Amino acid sequence: MHHRRCVLGLFLGAAALATQPAFASDVWPTKPIRIVVPYTPGGLTDVLARLVAQKVSITLGQPVVIENRPGAGTAIGAEYVAKSPADGYTLLMSGTTTLSTNPFIIKKLSYKANDFTPVALIGMVPFLAVTHPSIPAKNLKELVTFAKANPDKLTYSTSGTGTSSHLVGEMFESVTGSKLRDIPYKGTSPALTAVLSGEVSMTFDGVTLYIPHIQSGKLNPITLFGEQRVASINQVPTMVEQGYKDAVAMAWFGLVAPTGTPREAIDRINDAVRKALSEPELSAKLREFNAYVEPRSPAAFGELIQREAVLWGRVLGPLNIQID
Repeated sequence: MHHRRCVLGLFLGAAALATQPAFASDVWPTKPIRIVVPYTPGGLTDVLARLVAQKVSITLGQPVVIENRPGAGTAIGAEYVAKSPADGYTLLMSGTTTLSTNPFIIKKLSYKANDFTPVALIGMVPFLAVTHPSIPAKNLKELVTFAKANPDKLTYSTSGTGTSSHLVGEMFESVTGSKLRDIPYKGTSPALTAVLSGEVSMTFDGVTLYIPHIQSGKLNPITLFGEQRVASINQVPTMVEQGYKDAVAMAWFGLVAPTGTPREAIDRINDAVRKALSEPELSAKLREFNAYVEPRSPAAFGELIQREAVLWGRVLGPLNIQID
């Protein structure tokens, strides 16, 4: 119930923007804007933030600076932004982990969902399941049959306990009734290396890093967790297509601000992001990462976060995964 109240607060906060005091929207911004990325440089979240920041800076007429504050499963960067002034000058490049899953699995989380208000959704990347070619199952039906006949024989790499790759694996087990064994690694790269080498049977992760290895035949694609197929691997069906209607898992990326940020600042940032996403150059770059470009209003973005929180609450609640 506590988690539900926190999540609900995020959207009540979005609705409350209408009551925020007005400020001189024709003047703001008068100084650089910071986007805090709660990951190390070079990852997908960081790259997307930098691409968008460049375009938003031009529209708003002020530098938009990226500041990396990684650690504690994104909690360090999130806490920093939550405690920053609510003036529109400090934003968080948030995602699924920060607001959709951390509140359910981290015991002493240093922030609450209602510390933030949604600003602008940038894009979403679907998760997928891939296996090493040595695994005899070549499609979802065969994989589920094999897993049920051989409980705990199939292993899957994760980028750490409680990360998206781990949680999507838990979702897969839950909806298919199969039993796998997760093997945690220290990050995405070693988790990818583990499945490429055959050290583990399979993995679950965002599609971006895996498509080249699927196209080269080094990995066998089993299924997608998105709502639609991905153009570059259009032969791979979704879980929904194959009868698992509740198995939708997307990594979303977007900007959030400290609760209390003036409506005018949020609207101007949202407009600038939407303009950036409409430019062919940027939208093409996002498609290279197999990201669905999803410009939405702050309210519609808030509804997405709420749906994601409900989804992951349903999946994670019975599992009682707790991280210190």
